[in-house]
Amino acid sequence: MLGLSEDAVVLAFGEILMRLSPPSNLRLEQTTSLDVRYGGAEANVALSLAYQGDRAAFVSVVPEGRVGDCALRSLSSYGVDVSRVVRQGDRLGSYIFEVGASQRGNAALYDRKYSAVSLASHVVFDWDELLEGTGVLYVSGVTPAVSDELAVACAEALAAARDRGILTVCDLNYRGKLWSAERAQEVMRGLMPFVDVCVANDEDAPFSLGMTCVSGSLENGIAEREDYVEMARQICSEYGCRAVASVIRDVESVERSRWMGMLYLSERDVHWFSPVHDVHVLEGVAAGDAFSAALIHAMLHDLDPQDAIDYAIAGSVLKLSIRGDSNLVSEAEIGAVARKGSGVRVAR
Repeated sequence: MLGLSEDAVVLAFGEILMRLSPPSNLRLEQTTSLDVRYGGAEANVALSLAYQGDRAAFVSVVPEGRVGDCALRSLSSYGVDVSRVVRQGDRLGSYIFEVGASQRGNAALYDRKYSAVSLASHVVFDWDELLEGTGVLYVSGVTPAVSDELAVACAEALAAARDRGILTVCDLNYRGKLWSAERAQEVMRGLMPFVDVCVANDEDAPFSLGMTCVSGSLENGIAEREDYVEMARQICSEYGCRAVASVIRDVESVERSRWMGMLYLSERDVHWFSPVHDVHVLEGVAAGDAFSAALIHAMLHDLDPQDAIDYAIAGSVLKLSIRGDSNLVSEAEIGAVARKGSGVRVAR
C-alpha cells in the first residue's frame, strides 16, 4: 500500500515497563498479590508484529540485572530483536494497572520516575547504527512525554529515518499523567512533519495537536465518523502525512463497546471504514497498540486499503479479549476475524 517490502524490519522506540495488576478485578486496596507482566506502547507493537510473523526490533534503555533481563525476555521469547537495546541505569519503570468493571473505569498508576530510560541522554542512541537495515520506524506520543531528552531522541530518530527513506509511523497516544497538553503540542507539532503515517483518535488529536474538528467523546464516535475523516484531512494538509488511521469507538461501559476503524490516504483524498464490531471487553488495555501493529502488518503485506483497515481493527478487537499488554494472536486469527467482519459495514 505504501511501497513496503514484506521482509522489512520494523523498529519500535520506547520504554518497556513492568506491569503489576491486582487479580480478578480487585482494587489495589483489596489485593494481597499482584500479577507481573511487561509492556509499553512501543514494546507492545513490536511483540504483536513478531507474533504475526513480521521482523520486529525494539530499542530502548533497560537496566542490567534480572528485572531488565525478564523485561527483554518477554519480547525476545516471541521473536523480537532486542539487540539494539542500551543496557544502563538502575531501575525499570513500572505501573499498576487496575482492571475496572461496569461504570468503574480502568486505572493506571505510574511509577516510572528515575527509570533508566527516563534518565538517559539522547546521545546514547546512535541512529546511524540503530536504523541500519530498518524499513519502518515506529514511535508514539508516550516516549517524548517521558523526558525532554527522549523528546530530542524522537526528533533525531524521525529526522534520520526521513533522510534514509524509512517509513515513519507515529501514534499520537496522549498521556495526561506524563505531560500537559501545552507541552505535548509544542513537541508533537515539531515531530509531525517527519511522520508518514499517523495513528490518531478524537481523544489524542485535540490534546496532542490542538485540533478542534473532533469532539473527544467516546460515546458517539461512530455517529461522528465523518469528523474523523476531516481530522485526517487536516493532519495530512498541515503536516504532510501520507496516511492517517483511527480507531473509532462507542463505549457503553468497561465491558461493552462498539469498535470500527478508518483509514485515510492523502494522495487520493479518499477514506475507508471497517465494519463495526460489537465487543465484549475482557481487558481494555493496549488495543490501540494492537491496531497500530496490525495496520503496519497490512502495509508490509501490501493489503489494499479496505482489507488493511479491516485487518487493523480486527487485530485491535482481538486484543480486547486478552489479558495483559501483549496481543498474542496470529496473522491467521486476525485475518479470520477481518474476513468475517462483525455488525453492519458502514457505507463510505
